[in-house]
Amino acid sequence: MSDRPEKPSDSPAGEPEEIEALAASDAAKVMDGIERNRNKILIGAAVIALAICGALVASQMKKQKELDAANAYSVALGKKEIAAFDGVAVSFPGTPAAGNAMLSKAELQIDQGKPEDARATLEAFINDFSGHARYAQGLFGLANLYHISGDSEKAKSYYEETIASQGDSELAPLARIRLGDLALEGGDKESAEQRYEESFTLHPDNLFFEYAQDKIALLKVGTPPVVERPAPEPEPEAPKAATPDAPAPAGEKPQNAEAPASKPAPGNGKAKGKGKKAQTPSAAKGKGKAKDAPAKGGNGKAKAPTDNAPAAPKPKAKAPAPKAKETPAATN
Repeated sequence: MSDRPEKPSDSPAGEPEEIEALAASDAAKVMDGIERNRNKILIGAAVIALAICGALVASQMKKQKELDAANAYSVALGKKEIAAFDGVAVSFPGTPAAGNAMLSKAELQIDQGKPEDARATLEAFINDFSGHARYAQGLFGLANLYHISGDSEKAKSYYEETIASQGDSELAPLARIRLGDLALEGGDKESAEQRYEESFTLHPDNLFFEYAQDKIALLKVGTPPVVERPAPEPEPEAPKAATPDAPAPAGEKPQNAEAPASKPAPGNGKAKGKGKKAQTPSAAKGKGKAKDAPAKGGNGKAKAPTDNAPAAPKPKAKAPAPKAKETPAATN
């Protein structure tokens, strides 16, 4: 072996120095790269900062828009007018409040007796608001409208979509019950019972459990007879206006004509009063005038004085005649 000492470069003590040199050179290269690309780096950082700020601003604007839409929807609910709900949907498109406005519009149209308009509104809702929280409600409402109109195929399709869209929603068990109703209407009692049972076996503790149980009980008892709706009562006729009596033909007496006043019966001019005859020595003749009563006896006939015997009044219709006063007989 040689006793010559090893070179310093061959000793392990020189390795740290080489590492430091390499690190220094790499740092210099990085600094040179940063220096050369300083502008690009600054621009990129600015772009990232602007993107973050824009996202924050957009998020805040979206929240404000949704808040304004919610306030507008509350006002529309108070008015309960088609135009008010349309205003929310047009002014705030794509917001949850706009979807709620369309659902409320469909409900109002149903209340107004416009099922065709309500169906068009719900179809627009399910096309534009597939991600809405009440999307299943729109599907169920559309299925129910088709069910009432008698279109069983479309009703069944939308009931099934309701279950598929939100199987854990409250409308899913009700949609299964309605599918059972469709099967029963088609005469398939077995499928109807199966649908009713699925409403509580697949959705335990739902709100329609007792409703489904009642449906199954009716299946076992039998279909109740359909009672026809009674016919509406006729409207009362308006009272006829009073018309004047028609004139009676010539020669006929009117029915409502009053009897003429009774005339005094013709006679000898005897005065009557309250059914009693006037007590006079001689009957009055003529028109109620009493003649002088002759008196018998003495040397000759003498006439009774007429000063004390006033003339009797003429009789009138419907009026009692006054009693005639007795004339005193002449004495000798």
